[in-house]
Amino acid sequence: MADDKDVLGKADALLRRHSVAPPRDGSETGGVPVLTDLVEAPPEPGAGPIDDPLTREVVDRVMAEVERRLGRSLERRLLEHLAAEVHAAVASAIGELHGELANMIGDAIAEARERGRVK
Repeated sequence: MADDKDVLGKADALLRRHSVAPPRDGSETGGVPVLTDLVEAPPEPGAGPIDDPLTREVVDRVMAEVERRLGRSLERRLLEHLAAEVHAAVASAIGELHGELANMIGDAIAEARERGRVK
């Protein structure tokens, strides 16, 4: 029995000696930090690669190009959509006016005939 305790004690000592403290970066939880993990504070505004003049120029150029392309695309889509909406509105208005115009013309013709009979 003493040999069993001695072997188990040696195995425990060996495991403790070669065990490493768990990482404190969230890797043991699949990259998701937990309350016991150390998390770095976000960088201060203005402290980053965007402050470099060359980087700022590249970012400005890319943003201008994206805005230009998106602007054209949005304008084209808006015109297509509005053209269809305007066409439908005009067709609807003409349809509504058609009946009214027919009645007005009929009334005008009847009035003109009545005037012709009166004279």
